Amino acid sequence: MISEIFMLKKNMKFFIIFLFFIITLVKSHRDVAETDVAHSDVAVLQDYNKWTTAIRSLLDNKTLSSECSKQFDELFKNGQADLWNFFDATSKFPWSGLAVSSYADFGNYPQCMQINHIYSGGRIKGKYCVFGLAIPSLKADLSNINVDDFFKLSVCMPDACSADDFNKIIILPLFNDQECHTQDDLDEYTPGDKAILVVLSIFAVILAVSTSYDVYLVKTGKKSSHPLFLAFSVYTNCRKIITTTKKNREQIQIFNGIKSISIAWIIAGHGFNGWLVNVANYDYVKIEQRAITFFYASGAQMAVDSFFFMSGFLLAYLYMKQKNKPLSIQLKTLPYSILHRYIRLTPALAMVYFFQTTIIKHMNDTPVYYALNKRVIETCRTHWLSFFLYLQNYVNYDDVCVIPSWYLSADMQLFIIANIILIPLSVILAKSSKNFKLVMGICWTLNILFTVLPLAARLIWTEYDNPYDTHSRIIDYSIGIMMGIYIRETKSSKYLVKSKIVNFVIWIIVLTSMGACAILYQEVVYSLRYSQTVQAFYYSFSRPIWCLGLSWITYSCYHGYGGIVNWILSRPILQITAKLSYCMYLVHGIVLTLVSTQFSTRLTFSHYNAFKSWCAFFIVTLGFSFIWTLTFESPLVIVEKYVFGGRAHSKKQRHADNNNKGPKTA
Repeated sequence: MISEIFMLKKNMKFFIIFLFFIITLVKSHRDVAETDVAHSDVAVLQDYNKWTTAIRSLLDNKTLSSECSKQFDELFKNGQADLWNFFDATSKFPWSGLAVSSYADFGNYPQCMQINHIYSGGRIKGKYCVFGLAIPSLKADLSNINVDDFFKLSVCMPDACSADDFNKIIILPLFNDQECHTQDDLDEYTPGDKAILVVLSIFAVILAVSTSYDVYLVKTGKKSSHPLFLAFSVYTNCRKIITTTKKNREQIQIFNGIKSISIAWIIAGHGFNGWLVNVANYDYVKIEQRAITFFYASGAQMAVDSFFFMSGFLLAYLYMKQKNKPLSIQLKTLPYSILHRYIRLTPALAMVYFFQTTIIKHMNDTPVYYALNKRVIETCRTHWLSFFLYLQNYVNYDDVCVIPSWYLSADMQLFIIANIILIPLSVILAKSSKNFKLVMGICWTLNILFTVLPLAARLIWTEYDNPYDTHSRIIDYSIGIMMGIYIRETKSSKYLVKSKIVNFVIWIIVLTSMGACAILYQEVVYSLRYSQTVQAFYYSFSRPIWCLGLSWITYSCYHGYGGIVNWILSRPILQITAKLSYCMYLVHGIVLTLVSTQFSTRLTFSHYNAFKSWCAFFIVTLGFSFIWTLTFESPLVIVEKYVFGGRAHSKKQRHADNNNKGPKTA
């Protein structure tokens, strides 16, 4: 017992000594921290004193512009608090984590925007210049300037001061006033903004009236006196979107799944760019971007090829259904087909254009958002003609208005080319079914030609770098056309691969090849370890391999041999996202910009955080596209069908009504 008491006292002694050591260590750490904070505060005050001294000197020498001098005089006399806010809201250099974070600092944007000093001579507003100051980093090459290699700082100054005034204060180059704005600039509504608000109000009224009329008809059991009265009904159009159909031999159900996966993949790929705006571990992001494990984002390029393949397939698949039409009729309907395609795509796209150039700038209030949106407005107003003529991917490929719209330019061009190709092929097939092999031979010849020519172009014109060109992607459309014709003409034929083992082996080869295409894109293009020649060969052969893989998946699933792949891609719920995929593609850029530019503080990148962001992007884009489809796509498609096929439609409807003995069902 005595020994136990002795040991307890001994242990207690050591415990008290240890506790005293910890308290002393914590206190010393706190003292050091307080000392560091004190030193930091002193350094800031010293910088503030230098800043005010420099301004006073310029005021004494009358170096600044008269209006700028007038505002600074007032601030020195009666606005010391606001004078401090101007200094405090401006970026400080260097900042914490400078070696690894993004080369950008926003200062304190809200603090600058809230400055509103009122005096007898008027008022002084905060004027914010995003990335107004550029300081070269150690990586910067002044003989070949790259903005990414400069530290970019933001500046807050009185609204009457110009970039030239601020240059005199800090004796460093300041960007021009185009990147500067006040709260008044954000609050200002231009005539264009007001006009689009009026247009949106008109759409809202029409939607409300049409929907109310539709609901009234449903409640009373009456019929509409005119089909256009229900064109804008949210009730009817919403039902069309969420209604799923059963499988039938005429539909390619797996395309719903491919569309859904492709648009989700594209959102993931584009969403990564948002992390480059203001991230705390910028160097880590750049390293990860070049790692082969990052293919899940960079491989989204292949999703675009999937869309081109499906467009070519569906065009040929439907075109060959009416191959027996005379050549003269096909030639006459070609302009109509192009016009129909233009009207089908343009309304929803046009509203994106008007949104981007008008009221969208009022939907967010952050420094990067304002600067980016201002550039988008300038670009779109400069290149509006090529935008609406679907020529951007060649005319102004280095300055595209609404970047995702390049795909629609290429798709429109490929649609026209494909129709020109399909006319002679349909004539050949219409003459005799024995010409099927000849048509397939022509298609294979075109596929080889469309693979070799872009490769030759890349090898010859090495300095030509157009990431949006059509001729590099015509192979996707061409293989789609070939497969569309093949499926249409062999619908009643049996599945060619009878052995389950052979079928399984082909599936493994196809999926492995397609996976390799996605992974190698990351390795060949982003790793920066390969020459332009290697990249040219990759670009030229990865696309046909990918599309041939899609051809096998389509063929095998169409005949019911796709197994779990067919089951997944044919889920009924994917029909909904497939119907929304066009508007999802149109508006996802707006969503990504709104979300990724709302942060003024630095974020930390990780693959988990990127996944969470993608989930948010996808859900918000899905909801936004639902509204866009109901407002600008579905109603105008109905109107277009009635205007260009109204008489035929009316006759068919009257004939159906006369022969319809039973009750009308939805």
